[in-house]
Amino acid sequence: MKPAPDLILQQLEPHAVRIATRKRQKIALTGEPDETLYLVRKGLFLARASMPHARHQIMSILYPGDCVRSAAMPPLDGSEITAATESGEVWRVRWSAAKTAMETDPNLARYVSDRVANQTARLALHNAIIAGLTGEERVAALITELVLRIGKQTPAGFVFDMPLSRTDIAEHLALNADTVSRIVSRMRAKGLIAVAGRNRLVCRSIEMLESECPLATTLERMHGTAVRQPLPAI
Repeated sequence: MKPAPDLILQQLEPHAVRIATRKRQKIALTGEPDETLYLVRKGLFLARASMPHARHQIMSILYPGDCVRSAAMPPLDGSEITAATESGEVWRVRWSAAKTAMETDPNLARYVSDRVANQTARLALHNAIIAGLTGEERVAALITELVLRIGKQTPAGFVFDMPLSRTDIAEHLALNADTVSRIVSRMRAKGLIAVAGRNRLVCRSIEMLESECPLATTLERMHGTAVRQPLPAI
């Protein structure tokens, strides 16, 4: 039986600097004297880079268990990971220490390799979404991903805290921020999502939401399947 991830990562803990983060806190990935491995332990983070004309690009969403090697990021100015949730935790480990630990423990080496492979596959899927889907389908894909990853089933539907601002969504999906607002308004009018509090949304029907995205089945294989059985009445 494979060891649990937390047990595997104990090998890195003695070498790790724990960074507790608050929402919008940035961790720069450029200009470091030593090659570094970052491990997301709690919360959601956005891998970002600066683009020409004072723009930014969100390259990927990082979930607990994901890892970022600073040398593996594109050599763009301003590369960083930004906390997307109110509280989070990242481990910062010198690559030399991480490499030694992985050479000593095959389970750790396999874990890091598997995480990198999973993130690479997610990035490829994201590129396909940007290249092949309409704006409405892109936004539906993102919300489907978040429901699958962080949605909590309630009698009203799947509730989740939206970790991305309108600008974040636009940067991630290669859309205009005003276009994102219009798409979200249309989704609300169709009953696909509803506001359930400050920065909190509810997806009333995962089936209806997924019908708006041609790659919903692929997203489920990548991010997990939402629990669909009816809840008991309260």
